[in-house]
Amino acid sequence: MQNATDPDTERRMADAERAEEGGQYDEAIQMYASLGKDIQARYGSFHGRAIDAFEGMARAIRKASASGNE
Repeated sequence: MQNATDPDTERRMADAERAEEGGQYDEAIQMYASLGKDIQARYGSFHGRAIDAFEGMARAIRKASASGNE
């Protein structure tokens, strides 16, 4: 399996995580979704980093729902 730990992927994941941690859930959701789709396009649908991104998206959706930012 190819490696998806290139600097751009890592930067984008960190940016999404910061947005999520800062309570900017809508932004985080979009960032995780975009990153996950890009990783899938480059490395395949079930690549671990794509799954990580979609798990981050799901977590941010849950937090947004719990905080009333649906």
